[in-house]
Amino acid sequence: MGIEDRISVLLIDSRDIDRNYYGDRLKISSSDYVIFHAASGKAGISVCETVQMDCVVLEIDLADMSGFEVLVQLVPTRPPKVPIIVLTHLTNPFILDLALKNGALAAALCKNTTPGDVLDKTILRAVSIVQKDRKNAPLSSFTHHELPQSSF
Repeated sequence: MGIEDRISVLLIDSRDIDRNYYGDRLKISSSDYVIFHAASGKAGISVCETVQMDCVVLEIDLADMSGFEVLVQLVPTRPPKVPIIVLTHLTNPFILDLALKNGALAAALCKNTTPGDVLDKTILRAVSIVQKDRKNAPLSSFTHHELPQSSF
């Protein structure tokens, strides 16, 4: 697989241990991933402004700002240009609904119940949906697609 075919994923999470764990799990799942890390919401936004990402995995509970603020900045229009997957340690069942209402295309997953292979499959599905929607659908016909979800 060529460099242009690799999938760039940005992990935005203030907890180093979580970012490293999921980054390592994704690398184990596939050598096709190029993993970027951001330890804060501001750093994540900055990375997205300079590098075209295929997918962003976002923790809602960040040290410097709300993950929802990051979400709204990364998805200012519909359809989104990059899928956002919420992967959080928060267990409030309303997080998924709120994330979807604020622009997340993909799933809201709970870290306690999400192994690396589930994140891998969710990323692949989300990337394929966004690419398909960009190629095949006019902006006015964008619809939400369901992706795998972990229960809280």
